[in-house]
Amino acid sequence: MAGDLHDAVIKRCETVVAEQLSDIRRGNNQVAADLAQGVHPRGSIKVESKDGGSHFPDGSWMHDDATELGVILEVSYSQKIQDLPFLADSYILDSNGLTQMVIGVDLEYRKNKGKEARVIVWRPKQTKKKGKTTLETKKTFEGIFRNADGSLADGKRILRIELKDFGNKLDCPGIQKAQGAITISFAQLYEMVRRGEASDQKRKRRRGSDEVLAGGSKKQMVRPAPERLTTQDEERFVAAEEEVDNSAIRMETISQSRITSWAGSEDRACRTNGPIRSD
Repeated sequence: MAGDLHDAVIKRCETVVAEQLSDIRRGNNQVAADLAQGVHPRGSIKVESKDGGSHFPDGSWMHDDATELGVILEVSYSQKIQDLPFLADSYILDSNGLTQMVIGVDLEYRKNKGKEARVIVWRPKQTKKKGKTTLETKKTFEGIFRNADGSLADGKRILRIELKDFGNKLDCPGIQKAQGAITISFAQLYEMVRRGEASDQKRKRRRGSDEVLAGGSKKQMVRPAPERLTTQDEERFVAAEEEVDNSAIRMETISQSRITSWAGSEDRACRTNGPIRSD
């Protein structure tokens, strides 16, 4: 499941975000349009961790003026289910809270939960107590969009990505005033997974050669054998290398001779043009 389905969900999420950003850029809200112009996907870009490690998110977006990723997407599979909250925490804290939103899509089939799938959102939260500010990661949204039996759950519920989530107020002044959002319904998430599963199943049912070629055969290209050097070839290469070495020696000798000649001329000139003595 960490193959075609995983990749299909990521690509479809990226497509939905790209389409809605294009709509905002063409809209009547100039502030939102200008902001959307600067938002671009960064894909699975390397994110350095403060502990010396690194992560490669499944998807990501950021504003051109931002110094950190604004929105990060992680689609879970067997090895990552338990890691999602800690990945989100690492992304947010390592960015000092400049990463505004981490989206986790949990697709893993587990015992007693069947085909249940859910989406979770984490955001940075700052609290002040006795003059001290504490930054932490908080889960702000969670919902099941597919039931254990594989049916759609709560199809009208919306996952909302605000335009201001793609940047931050330090790098993008005025971004907090921007109106507009990317919305993905649970029905859309469900359809992404359904289509991804269908594509995955089709690829697993690849047609055999007997079905496609009707009893025919395949003829592969023949890779030519690597050329072998003959004794004459080796002698010719050795002679060429020696000629190059000899040429380099001759050039160095000529250069040294010119330097010596120039130095002698300068010395004679200095002796001839000595200081003028007054009588």
